[in-house]
Amino acid sequence: MSDCKKKRSGRLEKAGSVLPEMLKEMKLGREFKQHMVLYQWEEIVGRDIAAHARPVKLEFKRLFVRTSHPAWAEQLKYMEYDLKQKINSYIGEYIVQELVFTNLLPNAAYNKIDLYKDEPEKNLGLQLKKIELTSEETGSIKAACQIVSDDELRVRLELLGRNINKMTKYRRQQKWQLCAGEGCSALCPPEDKFCSSCQRKQRLAKAAKIHQLLLDMPWSKYGDILRELACTEQEFKEQRLTLIQRLAAGVDYGDTESLNAKMLVMLYRSVPPEQLNDEVMRKTLHRLRYDVHYVPKASKRSVKAGGNLK
Repeated sequence: MSDCKKKRSGRLEKAGSVLPEMLKEMKLGREFKQHMVLYQWEEIVGRDIAAHARPVKLEFKRLFVRTSHPAWAEQLKYMEYDLKQKINSYIGEYIVQELVFTNLLPNAAYNKIDLYKDEPEKNLGLQLKKIELTSEETGSIKAACQIVSDDELRVRLELLGRNINKMTKYRRQQKWQLCAGEGCSALCPPEDKFCSSCQRKQRLAKAAKIHQLLLDMPWSKYGDILRELACTEQEFKEQRLTLIQRLAAGVDYGDTESLNAKMLVMLYRSVPPEQLNDEVMRKTLHRLRYDVHYVPKASKRSVKAGGNLK
């Protein structure tokens, strides 16, 4: 490993151990780190790259970046490792694991406003520069960073802390409110009660509940689930289809006796156990061959032997 990589890795380790404590001291968290990747983009990657590439969103550690031309997208793919190193070193955490590059429409005039035209806040960096911090706020940031012995790293963390505090003040000016999620300190837009992170957790929790209800009562229709849990029909259909695919992958073609086969039929046909019989089982499993990824026994053997499943 080169000295340069060692230095970057060491700096990231130090920042990674210091930044969480610093953010906790400021009562800030992961949502702000994600925002800082977007709003400090030029400082992170440099003016040249920022002139032709802009981040759009950061989800599940995947950073989506728009470029001015397909050639720039291709060029930046070769630089992905270095770009991720710069981003993660700046934030002090492995917050980006993958970069996804897209380009604008052909011959589109490129400028910063074009890149942000779909975003609710344009040129937020310019708005942050207008925000003033009090001497008490800057003093608190300096005090939180005193535990860092590396001068360069401490300066970077102080700058990050100031930017985070400025963004907090800007959000509050825009009437953003504290997330209603338990133990969450993120700010939400006025129209939202929960931050995006808490909303995602709620969606996953609801999906798990729907999944469990379908396991307990595989014959349930949407109305049955709705009486137990408030959800949309689309949420119900997604979990039902996921469970059908999972069960079908584990049931051999021709199997009409196993518990999984019976659950699969109840789920697919929405019929209770007392309505199951040989004819319903046989016809349903035959039909399933055309509706789901369903593997007959002979095909399974051919795959194990090295054959290709068509």
